[in-house]
Amino acid sequence: MVGQAVHMPGWGLSDPELDGAVLDCSALLARLAAVRLGLVREMHGRGSALREGATSTAALVRARLRIRPVDAQRLVDLALAVDDDLAATGAALIAGTISVEQAQTIHLALRSLPRGVDVATRRSAEQFLLTSAARFDPAELARLGRHLRERLTDVDTSPGGDNPDPEDNGAGNNDGAGNADADSDSPPDGGEGAGRSATSGAADGDGDPADRRRLWITDLSDGMTRISGELDAEAAALLRTALDSLAAPMPAIDGTPDPRSPARRRADALVDFVHRALDASAVPISGGVRPHLTVTISWTTLVGRGGPAASTSWGQPLSRATVRRLACDAAVSRIILDPASVPLDVGRTQRTVPGDLRRALVARDQGCVFPGCSRPPSWCQAHHIISWIDEGPTCLDNLVLLCPWHHRHVHHHHWTIRLGADRRPELIPPPWVDHTQTPRRNPYSQPVDILLNSA
Repeated sequence: MVGQAVHMPGWGLSDPELDGAVLDCSALLARLAAVRLGLVREMHGRGSALREGATSTAALVRARLRIRPVDAQRLVDLALAVDDDLAATGAALIAGTISVEQAQTIHLALRSLPRGVDVATRRSAEQFLLTSAARFDPAELARLGRHLRERLTDVDTSPGGDNPDPEDNGAGNNDGAGNADADSDSPPDGGEGAGRSATSGAADGDGDPADRRRLWITDLSDGMTRISGELDAEAAALLRTALDSLAAPMPAIDGTPDPRSPARRRADALVDFVHRALDASAVPISGGVRPHLTVTISWTTLVGRGGPAASTSWGQPLSRATVRRLACDAAVSRIILDPASVPLDVGRTQRTVPGDLRRALVARDQGCVFPGCSRPPSWCQAHHIISWIDEGPTCLDNLVLLCPWHHRHVHHHHWTIRLGADRRPELIPPPWVDHTQTPRRNPYSQPVDILLNSA
């Protein structure tokens, strides 16, 4: 049957049949992945690695499947976990309702929870992530996992917990949760220099060297972010020149040597350089607002009465200690929210969106509101639901955030935008996309605290 399906011409399927076939294949792949996990677990139980002369089950799996060591270890870890701590995740994988990538993300998220969390709370966290997996990809699941971890950190006797990836010391491997940066351009696998095979530039010496520049920003499951990339000689020289003086060792007043490693000094220099650029307003305006670090935090969290974790405009949670430090030198803009976390109207009569209204819009929409789009607020434009030309006001209830691509798509493909009863945006597709014209919402634009409170 599978052999026949391989040769089945897709062009003969209607659009609904094609969509259903893709979903069926994905569910089948998930169930096959569950079967493979069971077989790997049996290999581990039998001690097959010792019989074959391998140092571990992960080493044997790596040799058999020809995959990276870190991927082999994660496969073995997941195989053992779904038979014990992650029984519900294993059942969902067998049912084909989640993908193996989502299962790995849930596994990493639960491993990163503070050690003081009890079993019942872990079970609740697992169920919350499984429910969220029906709407979110592995990258968003990983972000929700980080917010769960930050919310539960106050019960940890050793704040921060362990790095959930024993193979990962901060460089060399991708997250495994599929959690790449917002443009979904994941870094190439492998060690240093692996990116050369993935570039589209010509051989060395041909074409513009700048065409081979690459930079990846990957959020890791333990709350850290990995930056990796490649620069041509000119760009590398500019970067080194900018960081050189900032990265120099700084002995203490009494002459004690700087205890930081060169790698730590370079990282600190990069952060210092960015601070200086933003403080000097040397960065172009984004969406009408001069860019700087923006942190969204509830009043109860700010005054130390509990509440959801503070988060950056990219959706990453910040620890309470970090927020306290930032609050020492910060400008605070108050935005009053209703019970559904929607900012109250701060309307204006002008056509362009002023900075305070833009901030309220970002607080509500979190990014592009088109269903399935995960582009962040800084990439988005403010769109009038009722056009300004048609006397639509420039106020919160007549504005939504759309990335440039979906902004054009909405204008030219007859999608209708409206606010629901809770004053959150929803889009109605044209009849040729959905004949029922059922309103759709973007799950990625729903505030994390609303998602966590519904768990």
